[in-house]
Amino acid sequence: MIVPPVSVLAAAPWLKQQPDGTALMLTGLAATLTIIASFALAMLQDRQIDEWQRSNARFSVQWGWATGSALVALLLALPPIHDLILSGAAVWGGEPNPDQQLVLLTFTFGFLAVVVAQALCTALLSFGWHVWMSRAPREPS
Repeated sequence: MIVPPVSVLAAAPWLKQQPDGTALMLTGLAATLTIIASFALAMLQDRQIDEWQRSNARFSVQWGWATGSALVALLLALPPIHDLILSGAAVWGGEPNPDQQLVLLTFTFGFLAVVVAQALCTALLSFGWHVWMSRAPREPS
């Protein structure tokens, strides 16, 4: 779970020299591997916990992403966070003076895309679970 993001950070100078498509594909692959590893770890860990710990996990998953999203939305209104985002864009983008409005707007749209994707996936998974659990019982063979 830690190896892919550390690999991307270690390869950052090399990634800057690659075409955008290659760099985006490799960083996207690293993000995907990290998410898959976290799901696998969560499934393995879930087998060893009791009902109280499962309730804790359910509560934290239900409220954690909403609270984190709200916190990021609030932080995006603060000028020191703008400076931090701009300095990160300058360092990672190799551009000493990036366009402030463009960087902040792009960052905000990316954040908005994540929140919308989470909301849509939550709704779709809820609907799928409801349909699956509402089906008629099967006859024993």
